[in-house]
Amino acid sequence: MELIEVPPGLAGVAVTATTVGDVLGDEGIYHYRGRSAAALATSVSFEEAAAIVLDASGEPAVSDPALPSVLADLMGRVDLRGGLSALGAAIDTRPMVDESPDDRRTTAVRLISTLPTLIASVHHGQLRTPRPDLGHVANYRWMLTGSDDQVLARALETYCTLAIDHGFNSSTFAARVVASTGADLGACVLAAYGALTGPRHGAVHSRVLDMFDEIAAPDRAEEWMRTALASRRMIPGFGHSVYRTIDPRVVVLREVTAAIAPARQEFVLAVEQAAASVLAGRNLAANVDLYSPVLLDACAIPRNLFTATFAVGRVVGWCAHILEQAMEGKIIRPGAYYVGPPPDLG
Repeated sequence: MELIEVPPGLAGVAVTATTVGDVLGDEGIYHYRGRSAAALATSVSFEEAAAIVLDASGEPAVSDPALPSVLADLMGRVDLRGGLSALGAAIDTRPMVDESPDDRRTTAVRLISTLPTLIASVHHGQLRTPRPDLGHVANYRWMLTGSDDQVLARALETYCTLAIDHGFNSSTFAARVVASTGADLGACVLAAYGALTGPRHGAVHSRVLDMFDEIAAPDRAEEWMRTALASRRMIPGFGHSVYRTIDPRVVVLREVTAAIAPARQEFVLAVEQAAASVLAGRNLAANVDLYSPVLLDACAIPRNLFTATFAVGRVVGWCAHILEQAMEGKIIRPGAYYVGPPPDLG
Protein backbone atom coordinates (compact mmCIF):
# COMPACT_ATOMS: atom_id res chain seq x y z
CA MET A 1 0.00 0.00 0.00
CA GLU A 2 1.38 3.40 -0.96
CA LEU A 3 1.54 5.81 1.97
CA ILE A 4 0.23 9.37 1.81
CA GLU A 5 2.56 11.85 3.47
CA VAL A 6 0.78 14.24 5.83
CA PRO A 7 1.96 17.18 7.98
CA PRO A 8 3.30 16.51 11.50
CA GLY A 9 0.51 16.11 14.01
CA LEU A 10 -2.00 15.58 11.18
CA ALA A 11 -2.39 19.38 10.99
CA GLY A 12 -4.95 20.28 8.35
CA VAL A 13 -5.87 16.63 7.69
CA ALA A 14 -9.53 15.58 7.87
CA VAL A 15 -9.74 11.98 9.09
CA THR A 16 -13.52 11.55 9.04
CA ALA A 17 -16.82 13.44 8.94
CA THR A 18 -18.76 14.50 12.05
CA THR A 19 -22.06 16.10 12.95
CA VAL A 20 -21.05 16.87 16.55
CA GLY A 21 -19.51 20.30 16.02
CA ASP A 22 -16.69 22.29 14.47
CA VAL A 23 -14.08 24.97 15.17
CA LEU A 24 -13.82 27.80 12.64
CA GLY A 25 -10.40 29.12 13.53
CA ASP A 26 -10.22 32.02 11.09
CA GLU A 27 -13.57 33.38 12.27
CA GLY A 28 -13.04 32.71 15.99
CA ILE A 29 -16.18 30.59 16.29
CA TYR A 30 -16.99 27.07 17.46
CA HIS A 31 -20.35 25.39 17.59
CA TYR A 32 -22.28 22.37 18.82
CA ARG A 33 -24.35 20.86 16.01
CA GLY A 34 -24.64 24.28 14.37
CA ARG A 35 -25.41 26.23 17.54
CA SER A 36 -22.88 28.70 18.94
CA ALA A 37 -21.15 27.10 21.91
CA ALA A 38 -20.47 30.49 23.48
CA ALA A 39 -24.13 31.48 23.18
CA LEU A 40 -25.28 28.18 24.69
CA ALA A 41 -22.85 28.52 27.60
CA THR A 42 -24.38 31.85 28.59
CA SER A 43 -28.03 31.03 27.98
CA VAL A 44 -28.86 27.39 28.82
CA SER A 45 -28.09 24.84 31.50
CA PHE A 46 -25.31 22.30 31.19
CA GLU A 47 -27.95 19.58 30.94
CA GLU A 48 -29.61 21.28 27.96
CA ALA A 49 -26.31 21.78 26.13
CA ALA A 50 -25.23 18.19 26.86
CA ALA A 51 -28.45 16.82 25.36
CA ILE A 52 -27.81 18.82 22.19
CA VAL A 53 -24.26 17.56 21.84
CA LEU A 54 -24.60 13.90 22.79
CA ASP A 55 -26.82 12.88 19.90
CA ALA A 56 -29.50 15.54 19.28
CA SER A 57 -32.18 12.93 20.05
CA GLY A 58 -33.99 15.18 22.49
CA GLU A 59 -33.41 12.65 25.27
CA PRO A 60 -31.50 13.71 28.42
CA ALA A 61 -27.73 13.23 28.46
CA VAL A 62 -27.52 13.49 32.26
CA SER A 63 -29.28 11.19 34.72
CA ASP A 64 -28.63 9.66 38.17
CA PRO A 65 -25.23 10.88 39.45
CA ALA A 66 -24.85 8.21 42.16
CA LEU A 67 -21.83 5.95 41.82
CA PRO A 68 -22.19 2.16 41.77
CA SER A 69 -21.84 0.99 45.37
CA VAL A 70 -19.15 -1.53 44.37
CA LEU A 71 -16.72 1.38 44.03
CA ALA A 72 -16.98 2.36 47.71
CA ASP A 73 -14.07 0.16 48.82
CA LEU A 74 -11.78 1.72 46.20
CA MET A 75 -12.10 5.26 47.49
CA GLY A 76 -8.90 6.36 49.17
CA ARG A 77 -6.95 3.66 47.33
CA VAL A 78 -7.04 4.78 43.68
CA ASP A 79 -6.32 7.96 41.75
CA LEU A 80 -8.77 9.33 39.20
CA ARG A 81 -7.42 7.24 36.34
CA GLY A 82 -7.80 4.10 38.42
CA GLY A 83 -11.25 5.20 39.53
CA LEU A 84 -12.32 5.95 35.97
CA SER A 85 -11.19 2.51 34.85
CA ALA A 86 -13.17 0.93 37.71
CA LEU A 87 -16.22 3.06 36.91
CA GLY A 88 -16.23 1.92 33.30
CA ALA A 89 -15.91 -1.70 34.39
CA ALA A 90 -18.73 -1.32 36.92
CA ILE A 91 -21.10 0.21 34.38
CA ASP A 92 -20.58 -1.89 31.25
CA THR A 93 -17.59 -3.83 29.92
CA ARG A 94 -19.26 -5.19 26.78
CA PRO A 95 -17.45 -4.27 23.54
CA MET A 96 -19.45 -1.66 21.66
CA VAL A 97 -19.47 -3.87 18.56
CA ASP A 98 -21.71 -6.25 20.53
CA GLU A 99 -24.16 -3.57 21.68
CA SER A 100 -27.08 -1.75 20.13
CA PRO A 101 -26.96 2.03 19.67
CA ASP A 102 -29.47 2.37 22.54
CA ASP A 103 -27.23 0.33 24.85
CA ARG A 104 -24.22 2.46 23.96
CA ARG A 105 -26.14 5.64 24.66
CA THR A 106 -27.29 4.33 28.03
CA THR A 107 -23.67 3.64 29.00
CA ALA A 108 -22.58 7.07 27.78
CA VAL A 109 -25.25 8.80 29.88
CA ARG A 110 -24.19 6.87 32.98
CA LEU A 111 -20.54 7.80 32.50
CA ILE A 112 -21.37 11.47 31.92
CA SER A 113 -23.67 11.53 34.95
CA THR A 114 -21.35 9.81 37.42
CA LEU A 115 -17.97 11.30 36.48
CA PRO A 116 -18.38 14.37 38.77
CA THR A 117 -19.29 12.11 41.70
CA LEU A 118 -16.28 9.93 40.98
CA ILE A 119 -13.93 12.93 40.95
CA ALA A 120 -15.30 14.24 44.25
CA SER A 121 -15.22 10.78 45.84
CA VAL A 122 -11.63 10.10 44.80
CA HIS A 123 -10.64 13.56 46.05
CA HIS A 124 -12.22 13.03 49.48
CA GLY A 125 -11.27 9.37 49.74
CA GLN A 126 -14.84 8.27 50.36
CA LEU A 127 -18.04 7.85 48.40
CA ARG A 128 -19.89 11.15 48.06
CA THR A 129 -23.69 11.29 47.93
CA PRO A 130 -25.13 13.81 45.45
CA ARG A 131 -27.98 16.12 46.40
CA PRO A 132 -31.21 15.62 44.44
CA ASP A 133 -32.02 19.34 44.49
CA LEU A 134 -28.89 20.51 42.65
CA GLY A 135 -28.04 20.51 38.97
CA HIS A 136 -25.20 18.51 37.46
CA VAL A 137 -22.40 21.08 37.83
CA ALA A 138 -23.71 22.65 41.05
CA ASN A 139 -23.74 19.16 42.57
CA TYR A 140 -20.15 18.60 41.49
CA ARG A 141 -19.01 21.81 43.16
CA TRP A 142 -21.00 21.04 46.32
CA MET A 143 -19.57 17.51 46.57
CA LEU A 144 -16.06 18.97 46.27
CA THR A 145 -16.32 22.08 48.42
CA GLY A 146 -19.47 21.78 50.56
CA SER A 147 -20.73 25.07 49.14
CA ASP A 148 -23.91 25.53 47.11
CA ASP A 149 -23.31 29.20 46.24
CA GLN A 150 -25.53 29.77 43.19
CA VAL A 151 -23.38 32.47 41.57
CA LEU A 152 -20.24 30.38 41.68
CA ALA A 153 -22.14 27.28 40.60
CA ARG A 154 -23.44 29.13 37.54
CA ALA A 155 -19.93 30.39 36.73
CA LEU A 156 -18.59 26.84 36.84
CA GLU A 157 -21.54 25.63 34.77
CA THR A 158 -20.69 28.20 32.10
CA TYR A 159 -17.11 26.95 32.03
CA CYS A 160 -18.12 23.29 31.80
CA THR A 161 -20.57 24.05 29.00
CA LEU A 162 -17.84 25.85 27.05
CA ALA A 163 -15.67 22.74 27.48
CA ILE A 164 -18.17 20.16 26.16
CA ASP A 165 -16.63 19.87 22.70
CA HIS A 166 -13.97 21.56 20.61
CA GLY A 167 -13.50 19.79 17.33
CA PHE A 168 -10.99 17.01 16.71
CA ASN A 169 -8.70 17.87 19.62
CA SER A 170 -6.18 15.29 20.84
CA SER A 171 -8.33 13.69 23.53
CA THR A 172 -11.36 13.46 21.25
CA PHE A 173 -9.25 11.85 18.54
CA ALA A 174 -7.84 9.41 21.11
CA ALA A 175 -11.39 8.46 22.10
CA ARG A 176 -12.35 7.86 18.47
CA VAL A 177 -9.26 5.75 17.77
CA VAL A 178 -10.13 3.43 20.66
CA ALA A 179 -13.81 3.45 19.68
CA SER A 180 -12.85 2.34 16.17
CA THR A 181 -11.46 -0.89 17.66
CA GLY A 182 -14.91 -1.77 19.03
CA ALA A 183 -13.72 -1.56 22.66
CA ASP A 184 -16.10 -0.79 25.51
CA LEU A 185 -17.14 2.80 26.03
CA GLY A 186 -15.36 3.15 29.37
CA ALA A 187 -12.04 2.25 27.72
CA CYS A 188 -12.61 4.99 25.14
CA VAL A 189 -13.27 7.62 27.82
CA LEU A 190 -10.24 6.47 29.83
CA ALA A 191 -8.03 6.89 26.75
CA ALA A 192 -9.44 10.36 26.18
CA TYR A 193 -8.81 11.37 29.78
CA GLY A 194 -5.23 10.12 29.54
CA ALA A 195 -4.68 12.41 26.54
CA LEU A 196 -6.29 15.32 28.37
CA THR A 197 -3.77 15.10 31.22
CA GLY A 198 -0.90 16.11 28.95
CA PRO A 199 0.40 19.69 29.40
CA ARG A 200 0.16 20.28 25.64
CA HIS A 201 -3.57 19.68 25.86
CA GLY A 202 -5.68 19.95 29.01
CA ALA A 203 -3.13 20.23 31.81
CA VAL A 204 -1.57 23.61 31.11
CA HIS A 205 -3.42 25.38 33.95
CA SER A 206 -0.59 24.97 36.46
CA ARG A 207 1.88 26.58 34.06
CA VAL A 208 -0.40 29.58 33.64
CA LEU A 209 -0.68 29.95 37.41
CA ASP A 210 3.12 29.66 37.71
CA MET A 211 3.41 32.49 35.19
CA PHE A 212 0.99 34.64 37.21
CA ASP A 213 3.00 33.97 40.37
CA GLU A 214 6.24 34.98 38.67
CA ILE A 215 4.76 38.16 37.21
CA ALA A 216 3.26 39.01 40.63
CA ALA A 217 2.19 42.58 39.75
CA PRO A 218 0.50 44.01 36.63
CA ASP A 219 3.28 46.51 35.98
CA ARG A 220 5.79 43.65 35.72
CA ALA A 221 3.87 41.76 33.04
CA GLU A 222 5.54 43.29 29.98
CA GLU A 223 9.04 42.91 31.42
CA TRP A 224 8.34 39.25 32.25
CA MET A 225 7.07 38.62 28.73
CA ARG A 226 10.14 40.16 27.09
CA THR A 227 12.47 38.19 29.35
CA ALA A 228 10.59 34.97 28.62
CA LEU A 229 10.82 35.55 24.88
CA ALA A 230 14.52 36.39 25.06
CA SER A 231 15.19 33.13 26.89
CA ARG A 232 12.98 31.16 24.47
CA ARG A 233 10.51 30.21 27.19
CA MET A 234 6.99 29.22 26.28
CA ILE A 235 4.36 31.77 27.29
CA PRO A 236 1.32 29.71 28.37
CA GLY A 237 -2.19 30.95 27.74
CA PHE A 238 -1.44 32.47 24.33
CA GLY A 239 -1.72 31.06 20.84
CA HIS A 240 -3.80 28.17 19.58
CA SER A 241 -3.35 25.44 17.00
CA VAL A 242 -6.62 26.34 15.28
CA TYR A 243 -7.65 29.92 16.15
CA ARG A 244 -6.10 32.74 14.16
CA THR A 245 -8.05 35.34 16.08
CA ILE A 246 -9.40 35.66 19.63
CA ASP A 247 -10.51 32.41 21.24
CA PRO A 248 -14.32 32.83 21.69
CA ARG A 249 -14.10 31.10 25.07
CA VAL A 250 -11.91 33.98 26.28
CA VAL A 251 -14.67 36.49 25.50
CA VAL A 252 -17.11 34.60 27.73
CA LEU A 253 -14.66 33.89 30.53
CA ARG A 254 -13.53 37.53 30.73
CA GLU A 255 -17.09 38.50 31.65
CA VAL A 256 -17.58 35.64 34.08
CA THR A 257 -14.29 36.20 35.92
CA ALA A 258 -14.98 39.93 36.12
CA ALA A 259 -18.14 39.11 38.08
CA ILE A 260 -16.70 36.53 40.49
CA ALA A 261 -13.03 37.57 40.81
CA PRO A 262 -12.73 41.23 39.71
CA ALA A 263 -9.29 41.92 41.20
CA ARG A 264 -7.78 38.79 39.71
CA GLN A 265 -9.48 39.46 36.39
CA GLU A 266 -7.90 42.92 36.23
CA PHE A 267 -4.49 41.36 36.79
CA VAL A 268 -5.03 38.83 33.99
CA LEU A 269 -6.33 41.55 31.70
CA ALA A 270 -3.09 43.46 32.32
CA VAL A 271 -1.12 40.33 31.42
CA GLU A 272 -3.17 39.95 28.27
CA GLN A 273 -2.60 43.58 27.29
CA ALA A 274 1.14 43.28 27.93
CA ALA A 275 1.25 40.19 25.75
CA ALA A 276 -0.57 42.00 22.96
CA SER A 277 2.26 44.52 22.91
CA VAL A 278 5.15 42.10 23.29
CA LEU A 279 3.74 39.45 20.93
CA ALA A 280 2.50 41.88 18.28
CA GLY A 281 2.80 40.34 14.83
CA ARG A 282 3.19 36.79 16.15
CA ASN A 283 -0.49 35.81 15.83
CA LEU A 284 -0.62 34.70 19.47
CA ALA A 285 -3.90 35.89 20.98
CA ALA A 286 -5.08 34.83 24.42
CA ASN A 287 -6.61 31.39 24.65
CA VAL A 288 -9.00 29.77 27.12
CA ASP A 289 -6.17 28.62 29.40
CA LEU A 290 -5.37 32.22 30.37
CA TYR A 291 -8.71 32.79 32.09
CA SER A 292 -9.97 29.32 33.05
CA PRO A 293 -7.56 28.92 36.01
CA VAL A 294 -8.89 32.19 37.43
CA LEU A 295 -12.47 30.99 37.21
CA LEU A 296 -11.68 27.56 38.66
CA ASP A 297 -9.69 29.09 41.50
CA ALA A 298 -12.52 31.51 42.29
CA CYS A 299 -14.94 28.58 42.37
CA ALA A 300 -12.71 26.92 45.01
CA ILE A 301 -11.82 23.98 42.77
CA PRO A 302 -8.58 22.43 44.09
CA ARG A 303 -5.73 23.11 41.70
CA ASN A 304 -4.93 19.43 41.31
CA LEU A 305 -8.48 18.95 39.97
CA PHE A 306 -8.45 21.64 37.28
CA THR A 307 -7.92 19.09 34.49
CA ALA A 308 -10.48 16.70 35.97
CA THR A 309 -13.00 19.56 36.07
CA PHE A 310 -12.32 20.22 32.39
CA ALA A 311 -13.26 16.55 31.85
CA VAL A 312 -16.64 17.05 33.58
CA GLY A 313 -17.63 19.07 30.52
CA ARG A 314 -15.54 17.41 27.82
CA VAL A 315 -16.78 13.87 28.62
CA VAL A 316 -20.02 14.78 26.84
CA GLY A 317 -18.16 15.60 23.64
CA TRP A 318 -16.02 12.49 23.98
CA CYS A 319 -19.12 10.32 24.29
CA ALA A 320 -20.80 12.02 21.34
CA HIS A 321 -17.78 11.27 19.16
CA ILE A 322 -17.48 7.72 20.53
CA LEU A 323 -21.11 6.98 19.65
CA GLU A 324 -20.60 8.46 16.20
CA GLN A 325 -17.39 6.50 15.61
CA ALA A 326 -19.06 3.26 16.72
CA MET A 327 -21.44 3.59 13.78
CA GLU A 328 -18.64 3.75 11.21
CA GLY A 329 -17.52 0.15 11.54
CA LYS A 330 -13.93 0.65 10.38
CA ILE A 331 -10.78 0.66 12.48
CA ILE A 332 -8.50 3.70 12.41
CA ARG A 333 -5.18 2.24 11.30
CA PRO A 334 -2.73 4.72 9.75
CA GLY A 335 0.76 3.81 8.58
CA ALA A 336 4.18 5.25 9.33
CA TYR A 337 7.40 5.71 7.38
CA TYR A 338 10.01 3.32 8.74
CA VAL A 339 13.37 5.13 9.12
CA GLY A 340 15.28 2.67 11.32
CA PRO A 341 17.97 0.13 10.38
CA PRO A 342 17.19 -1.96 7.28
CA PRO A 343 15.53 -5.29 8.01
CA ASP A 344 17.60 -8.42 8.20
CA LEU A 345 15.81 -10.68 5.74
CA GLY A 346 18.46 -13.38 5.73
